[in-house]
Amino acid sequence: MVDSNKFDRRSVIKTVGAGATAGMLGLAGCSGNGGGNGNGNGNGNGNGNGGGNGDGNGDGNGGGSESVSWTIGTSGEETATHASGVAFSSVMNENSDLIEMSAQTTGGTTANNRLIDQGEIDIAQSTHNLLWRANRDAGPYADPPIEKTICQTFSYMTLDIFLVKRQEASDLEGVTQVADLPEGTSISFGPRGTSAWDAANDGLSILGVDDSREYFDVSTMGLGDQADAMNDGRIDVCTCYTANQETLIGWIQQLDAQVDVDVLEWGISADDASSADVPVSVAEVPGDTWNQEITHDPYTALPLGYTTAIPADISDDLVYEYTKVLMENVQPVRDASAVLSRHGPDFATEWLQPDGVPVHPGAEQYYKDNDMWDENLTTLDEFEG
Repeated sequence: MVDSNKFDRRSVIKTVGAGATAGMLGLAGCSGNGGGNGNGNGNGNGNGNGGGNGDGNGDGNGGGSESVSWTIGTSGEETATHASGVAFSSVMNENSDLIEMSAQTTGGTTANNRLIDQGEIDIAQSTHNLLWRANRDAGPYADPPIEKTICQTFSYMTLDIFLVKRQEASDLEGVTQVADLPEGTSISFGPRGTSAWDAANDGLSILGVDDSREYFDVSTMGLGDQADAMNDGRIDVCTCYTANQETLIGWIQQLDAQVDVDVLEWGISADDASSADVPVSVAEVPGDTWNQEITHDPYTALPLGYTTAIPADISDDLVYEYTKVLMENVQPVRDASAVLSRHGPDFATEWLQPDGVPVHPGAEQYYKDNDMWDENLTTLDEFEG
């Protein structure tokens, strides 16, 4: 992960409207007992649209003894990110009297930070490098800028991004490195709103391809649609990933079973990654994650640390509760999905971004209470400086 000087952000907006826009995202902002969505202004009237307790005495963040209903934004149904949101929601609903939660599919983890800012969802699954961008008004968050400060909580998995080629693609015969892909190659990075798209393009940028959509023939499709597109020969290269450098998820297992593929080596060193102008890391993945034989064993991937993103204006008490319940009910989370095998206290701070992204004060307090705090991390007070 890149070390960057703390960003001198404009003043953080602390107050938002009493009710979040539910729209197509269902439960965002809804609480049948007047608890609000975690973002109310303390003027609730008990109808589920405010942050108070019905008499104007709320703490402005859905805190106190009132319960809240949160929608957690995930990604497409076929993704590991959605599996994590479903698992977290189930565990919270079973073990918390304060937080009721439901998982909502979205356009992807890149889109999630924007949806939090717009009040369309309450919290979301995102990545360490996307939060870094969101809090710097960079990349997909440059225009319009993100108004809220969005905090990290705990890391629970990595998705490790790499590209694979279709073995029968005659134009790619002998190509083993990403840097050797010819101009005009038919390729898919998945949907534009996903972190897989951004990570793959970060890697390409390091290799000198600054605009992949000009250099390649890029198709935009769902991650789960890529297996059929490769099988039909509509694309020759696509983005894949492992979870925690060890697990291929369902749609990639389908690709493994249907199509003869080979992993393209990134050719990016740890030094290349550390000198990048965005947070990039490299990891080695064993070739036996695939059932078919892969030329590179191990092969290089670009891991993304996943965390629950929570805006700074949600109360510390609620985020403490969220962190506590999920840190103290590890096995039910792990049992929900193979991609969550690393979730728990030992992994909680491993993939948090050290600079440029604050840890939510509620999560910070839980870590300090349980001797888990890493002094390299950034507090909200330090971030707001």
